[in-house]
Amino acid sequence: MAGISSLGAGSGIFSADLVDQLVSAERQPVELRLNSRENEAQTKISAFGALRSALEALKTPLETLASPDGLKALATSSSNESVATVDVDSSVASRGSYSVNVTQLAQAQSLASGTFADTDTTTVGTGTLTFTVNGVSTDVEVDGSNNTLQGLADSINDSNAGLSAGVVDTGSGFRLVLSSDDSGVENAIQVSVSDNDGSNSDASGLSQFAFDGTASNLTETVAAKDALLEVNGISISRPSNTIENVVEGVTFNAESVGSSSIKIERDPDEVASRVQEFVDKYNALQDIIDKASGYNADTGIGGILSGDSTVRNIERDLRSGLTTVPAGMENSFVRTLADLGIKTEPSTGKLEFDASVFKEKLEADPQAVTALFSEQNGVDGIAGKIDATIENYLASDGAISGRTEGLNNALDQIQEQRDRLDLRMESYRERLVSQFSAADSLISQLNSTGDFVSQQLAAIAPQNNQS
Repeated sequence: MAGISSLGAGSGIFSADLVDQLVSAERQPVELRLNSRENEAQTKISAFGALRSALEALKTPLETLASPDGLKALATSSSNESVATVDVDSSVASRGSYSVNVTQLAQAQSLASGTFADTDTTTVGTGTLTFTVNGVSTDVEVDGSNNTLQGLADSINDSNAGLSAGVVDTGSGFRLVLSSDDSGVENAIQVSVSDNDGSNSDASGLSQFAFDGTASNLTETVAAKDALLEVNGISISRPSNTIENVVEGVTFNAESVGSSSIKIERDPDEVASRVQEFVDKYNALQDIIDKASGYNADTGIGGILSGDSTVRNIERDLRSGLTTVPAGMENSFVRTLADLGIKTEPSTGKLEFDASVFKEKLEADPQAVTALFSEQNGVDGIAGKIDATIENYLASDGAISGRTEGLNNALDQIQEQRDRLDLRMESYRERLVSQFSAADSLISQLNSTGDFVSQQLAAIAPQNNQS
């Protein structure tokens, strides 16, 4: 490389620019081939990435439909939602009608102390307060560090005793208010006192906060109550306004006193929407496959994965899964997806879904429809089989990972070839510079010799003229 800038100085023929042109001409064909191979590999990797994403998206609705619960959905209604509403767990609940009459709402107990002049100066006594809520007792020590109204409230809140404490400004003084964290009679608050002044029940010192049935020195401002209601004439009592474990899978929510009629019915529209999601995701996958491997008759150009065996196998296995008849359903009311209004359009390979046909078959025989899609007695339905097929392709040792790994290896090899090309071109450049330098030197010498001969001839010419 050294001295390349002086090329041509002796001859005017060879130059650094000529070396660059020759090196570029030598490099270009190989570089173009490498660029083409690299672009193809990267495009294929991107196409397989899109294919993987579409398959993963299809798994979501398939996993729902592969479970019997995925083919079961319930809709609820209440004639008076201001009185009662209902939540259901579709996996265990069943259809039903319920007359709900709420006679009492559950509420949490609140207690209030007497009035204090301030929150952080007046002492309230020392000793131990024991709070018992739902059978659990918690001690709160009161000493010189917390024996004010606010200090006591902070200590109670830090104790996690099942209640909260606050200080209320009444306008004529301050009162400590205790509120149970949960509603219901079983969560009523009891406060027993070990007062350092020697009396645990009088109205002075720490015992002024006693509320244990023996001493009631706090005022009950809100009584603890259970929710009371009748469900289809059966009396029910619960500590919360959220009424569970009356009907399996059904939760009644009491909102106010009064009556309401609750209905729980099948929701075929919701189930149909889950099937529609499967159809939509399948068709989106088909679009990805068509883009990557399809053939454009107008341009005569195939997709980047045209002819790829992995893509062909995915298409074949998915279509086989769509037309399979699960074991034991050969004589069923519904045997294939086509019986449920899910058909394949031959020209596109996409699915078409007639929701009205599906809902009609679901209403007529929900058990058969469920068995077609989901696992029954250890046998996978159509959704489970297709999901398992997709999982095989998406696995870390599956076909898509294998193809992607192979393409990444090809990119590594292309880079190695680029590195070798750089070394070869550097060697070629050095060889050209050496050859051109030698030729330039020879031409320079010839030019010098020619100049010398010309000078000699010019010197001889006058002598010849004189003679």
